[in-house]
Amino acid sequence: MTQRVSLSIEQWMAMREGGAEAPPIWFTVVGGSMRPLIRVNRDKVMLVSVQPEEIKVGDIVLFPGHFQTANYCLHRVWKLDGDRVQTFGDGNPKPDGWFPRSRILGKVKLIKRGKQTIDCDDPKVQRRAERWCALWRLRPLLLLPHRVVDKIEREWKKTRAHE
Repeated sequence: MTQRVSLSIEQWMAMREGGAEAPPIWFTVVGGSMRPLIRVNRDKVMLVSVQPEEIKVGDIVLFPGHFQTANYCLHRVWKLDGDRVQTFGDGNPKPDGWFPRSRILGKVKLIKRGKQTIDCDDPKVQRRAERWCALWRLRPLLLLPHRVVDKIEREWKKTRAHE
């Protein structure tokens, strides 16, 4: 029987650092940098513990945030160079800067979208991610419809809030 326990990411990290087996944790993504793959405030992701040497290009990883006010950031591994990693949010127009692999806290194993579960280790999902990454120069154009829809939704919510 599986017992359901609620942990903050900080508690989960403390378990890892203490040498304990950190269980997979689920959380809802609140930022839009991984759109269109991961939908803001709607999709849940399962984060699993990972050793720095196990990380590979294409993995979606969590690391301490250094963007605006984010505490943590969830982006795809774009490039590896020894002990350094460069990430790239699927919804971003350009990659992030380089940082040490040791900063990676975990990787996304599953994405839950309603009744659908997406296994990030599935070869089909990985091939789709590879194709998306190969189109990185076209991202601003390809992401334009998502950005327009987001803007319309924000304006609609503002209008509804004033009614």
